[in-house]
Amino acid sequence: SFLILIILSSLIFFSCAPSTRYPKISDQLAKEEAERQKKIAIKEMMKLQKRLYRVSFPILTQNAYFCSKNKTYLFGFFHISARDKFPKGFKDTYISLYELEDHPKVIFVVPGSPAQKAGMMPGDVIMLLNNKAPYSDFKSFRELLKENKGNPYTFTVKRGGKLIDLKISPMCACNYPVMLIQSDSVNAFTDGKRVYISSGLMRFLQSDNELALVIGHELAHCVMNHISKQMGNTLIGGILGALATVLTGVDMTRVGMEAGRFAFSQEFEAEADYVGCYLAARAGYDVSDAADIWRRIAVFHPEAINLKGSTHPSTAKRFIAIKKAAEEIKEKQRLGKPLIPEKRVSEEKEAQKDDSEDKF
Repeated sequence: SFLILIILSSLIFFSCAPSTRYPKISDQLAKEEAERQKKIAIKEMMKLQKRLYRVSFPILTQNAYFCSKNKTYLFGFFHISARDKFPKGFKDTYISLYELEDHPKVIFVVPGSPAQKAGMMPGDVIMLLNNKAPYSDFKSFRELLKENKGNPYTFTVKRGGKLIDLKISPMCACNYPVMLIQSDSVNAFTDGKRVYISSGLMRFLQSDNELALVIGHELAHCVMNHISKQMGNTLIGGILGALATVLTGVDMTRVGMEAGRFAFSQEFEAEADYVGCYLAARAGYDVSDAADIWRRIAVFHPEAINLKGSTHPSTAKRFIAIKKAAEEIKEKQRLGKPLIPEKRVSEEKEAQKDDSEDKF
């Protein structure tokens, strides 16, 4: 049997051989070209990362008021170091491309941020943080920054061979980091702790206003506690399904959980669209034409035009709803009114009994 296997393998090898004489490629040339392509890929992802950080920063900081239960403080700069985790096989390329060392290196500074106002610049290497090494006590630099409670920090940076002290007071912000994920899919989602935007969606969106609307939508899911509500609905559905199982003898638990998980799904998405418009507008973005996203999505996914929708409302309804929300926001801006989403009538009546600050 072993001999037969060798004969068959030989037949397959020889019978499937190419018939043309293609150019021979040396391993060295292939290695050099692979390195060039890695650098191109890194630069493209970094370009998207900078855009995402720049657009998301004002959304997170200008809406901290609505994230009272989950706040953080941001300085407004993006950094990497040789200590960071990199995609497999890309670490050496990152270090070479950006001349990284163990100390954090500033790659991007958000215009108008506390870091930019204090004079921080791309290329600065952070040597000390409040006169301590950035990795003192075995804590990562990011962990040290997270410990900040709004107090000013002194960053000692190396620039052109000189050490410069920069005193930066961070801005209060929503503690829902906006993360870039490398994927060709046109997608954005949240787990209730972070917001994830795919690189495919970043390329699909034509303006920063559109990107702001998407970030606002996902942040609205977090602000409005939709993930926890869906989990609660799933639990209730499971309990009702278990009761139905006892009564009928047929296992209905999973069916009940699925029904609970999708309960109010379209309503949650519609609310996230509406509140997301406000979150983007409060950060200075114009959402008037951002609804065009849904017309372009309808081109690539015609099934989404169906007015019944699925887990999400139809693209037609979402387009119109966002347009109306944008008009509502424009009118409030014209009248100088605060940009706060309107409550349901029943909630407004309850709010009249409460003299507390008007949150949603």
